[in-house]
Amino acid sequence: MYDCWRNDLRGGFKAVERQLGIPRRLTEVNGYEAIRLWWRYVNDYDRRALAVLLEYNREDVINLKALREKLEAGG
Repeated sequence: MYDCWRNDLRGGFKAVERQLGIPRRLTEVNGYEAIRLWWRYVNDYDRRALAVLLEYNREDVINLKALREKLEAGG
């Protein structure tokens, strides 16, 4: 967060991704939806919900790495 602020990048992670042109496949999933997916899995044993949640988390990890690389390169 502080590294983003130092580079005049404001907003949450998804907003910063958009500002830097970091693509995301699951654009319809956000933090609120991630919680709903988790509880669909826990309560209903919905394996599709778990698969989507894992893909969302995977994109977060990959995009955090891309963000770090862009910040190290100067934005």
